[in-house]
Amino acid sequence: MTEKISRIAAEREDLAARLEGTEAVKEFLISKVRDAETGLAKKDSESLAIIQQSASDQEVISFLDGRVQGLESVYHDCSIAKKEVEEKMKKMQIQSSKKIKVIEDMLQFERQQLADQEKEWKMTKKVLVKEVKHCRAQIATLQAERESFYHQNERLKQALLTLNGGGFFAGNSSNKDKNYT
Repeated sequence: MTEKISRIAAEREDLAARLEGTEAVKEFLISKVRDAETGLAKKDSESLAIIQQSASDQEVISFLDGRVQGLESVYHDCSIAKKEVEEKMKKMQIQSSKKIKVIEDMLQFERQQLADQEKEWKMTKKVLVKEVKHCRAQIATLQAERESFYHQNERLKQALLTLNGGGFFAGNSSNKDKNYT
């Protein structure tokens, strides 16, 4: 019986040791399960946050895609408008250069005509100056001739008066003097 008791005691100690080991394993596994549940809850909340962030990012991406498409459309329209404006500008430059050429030719023609007119005017002025000098010389000559005729006429009157003794010309000589002066 002692053997039985020792065997039972040994079995009991084995069972107690196994029970303690099982308890320790149970506690260890419970703590592991709790840690796993905490980690899982944390991962679930992280996953939910990631899903929410992904949905938010998807909304932003959709908005930005719409905005990019709108801007690309505006860019395309602006490119077309730019090409049209550049074509118009080239046409206007060509027309302007042609107009400038015509205006330059007209200006050159007008300058040439002005120069020709100035030459003609100077030549006419020289001719007129010569003509005026000639006329003045003729006037001076004619005035001298008139003076000479006047004096000659006066002497002839005096001579007639002295020959006639103061007749008909004596009364009229004063009227004729007034006409020559």
